[in-house]
Amino acid sequence: MVNPISPHPAMPAGPAPASAGPRTPGSAESSDFAAQLRQQLEQVSYMQGEADQAVRNLVTGRTDSVTEVLTTARKAEVAFSLLMEIRNKLVDAYVELRQIRV
Repeated sequence: MVNPISPHPAMPAGPAPASAGPRTPGSAESSDFAAQLRQQLEQVSYMQGEADQAVRNLVTGRTDSVTEVLTTARKAEVAFSLLMEIRNKLVDAYVELRQIRV
């Protein structure tokens, strides 16, 4: 089923499949996290670009659908807000880890 809110296919929910060997801190798992984060940043940037283009099209008269423009802008706003919340949680976790005494 296609996600009606996102133009990109949804990731399947659930745990990641187990790999054959143990993972080390510098292994593919950490690069996978970085790749996922980078992908999400690019997706939010793309959505914001779509919203900007939709507003430009509305202002220049290329489109008459105010609803579509508002929907596109709201999707970009929600995606950016979610990204900021994730960033805040990551910063909080980093600060908490720094405060741990060994």
